[in-house]
Amino acid sequence: MSFFAIPWLEITLALPLVGAVVVAFFKTPTEALHASLAVFTAVLLSATAACFQQGAAVWGHFAVDDLAAPMLPVLALLHLLTMLGTAKSRVSPMFCVRLLIAAFVSLAAVTSQTSWIIVVLLIVGVLVPFWDLLNRGRAVRGYLIHMGLFVGLLVAGSQLEGSSLGYGLLLAALLLRGGILPLHGWLPTLFQGAAYGTAMVFVLPLMEVLAAVRLLLPSTPEWMLNAASVLCLVTAVYGGGMAIVQNEVRKFFANLCLSQTALVMFGVMLHTSNGLTAALCLWISSSLALVGLAFSVRSLEARFGALSLREHHGFYEQVPGLAVCFLITGLASVGFPGTIGFVPMELLISGSADQGLWVSFTLAIAAMLNGIAIMRAYFALFTGKRPTTSVSLRKTPLERVGIVVIALVVFLGGWFSPSVVSSRHHTADKLLEPAVLEPQP
Repeated sequence: MSFFAIPWLEITLALPLVGAVVVAFFKTPTEALHASLAVFTAVLLSATAACFQQGAAVWGHFAVDDLAAPMLPVLALLHLLTMLGTAKSRVSPMFCVRLLIAAFVSLAAVTSQTSWIIVVLLIVGVLVPFWDLLNRGRAVRGYLIHMGLFVGLLVAGSQLEGSSLGYGLLLAALLLRGGILPLHGWLPTLFQGAAYGTAMVFVLPLMEVLAAVRLLLPSTPEWMLNAASVLCLVTAVYGGGMAIVQNEVRKFFANLCLSQTALVMFGVMLHTSNGLTAALCLWISSSLALVGLAFSVRSLEARFGALSLREHHGFYEQVPGLAVCFLITGLASVGFPGTIGFVPMELLISGSADQGLWVSFTLAIAAMLNGIAIMRAYFALFTGKRPTTSVSLRKTPLERVGIVVIALVVFLGGWFSPSVVSSRHHTADKLLEPAVLEPQP
């Protein structure tokens, strides 16, 4: 059997579900961790193979198209790094099951070609953090209110598909899912209440970006998208400002995610070829950079517990590898030259130039605030006094693997950015093509 004759897409979608069923029967955390890592590694390999089979379809509802092809390995790697960064003390069989289900939801959603399936998968995705919060005995009221509203708007909008009201409801639902102002309070609360890994695989895949591209473009009225773009722009600046003043690491990271998500959504809402190209590139770079940043934060928490940014901890001497990982991924998320985020951020700012100088200036302000927040957190965590401990804090083998993979992604991603941009520009033109062909009213 030849390479291209193997049904890689079917394997990619089936592996997480089969893995979740198998892991659910394990009794010890160690067995569940090893089995989950094996499954996620296999998913990454099959997803990478599937991205070379553009046009491959499953049951007519799932296919590897121009949009899904590069995102399959990106999402698979995101979930693998989440698993690698989870300390053994934090692992349980049910935690692994939740991550495997989340992986299936993300991979199935990005390859789905049917709107109602995307809606169903978005709703299923909401249940995974809810399950985690209940399992940990944390308050779920705030999360239920926000996500209940999201589901209601999403279902109502899908039922009214094709009408201005339907598009408006869908747009409101996706803005809420992305944490866009003013309904953003659930996101920091989720990172504080749920397991870090569960919150990561719910927020970092940016499924609201996928849904916006699949469900809203190019038919949504222009004035709605323009209004949404302003909200996204305000949220990007707000999130960066809030990240600077946070005194808890999890709140800092949550607000940084809020700002980065708003930047990607802003690019989508521009509904122009350059803006959408920037958004699709930034979708890839932000997801990978933020999961790398979270990797280092979670590894620190596994050693030192909940971390505060009120004082300087001086952890560099104990864990220099994590300090380097934190710095390069943080800088990559704000577009530092030579990293995976540089070209996408440059594209976003230049692609918004036709919207007015104030837009480009505001985007630069948001990026600057995010950069200040990252450097403040770095200095608070890794510089200052040198604490001593009798316990070995050296990197574990899994952490070494994760750090090497993250470093390769950050820098090799920057090296291959031109080819990625060319591919995403072609995809953006195809996504917007019906809007060009439609007669103007």
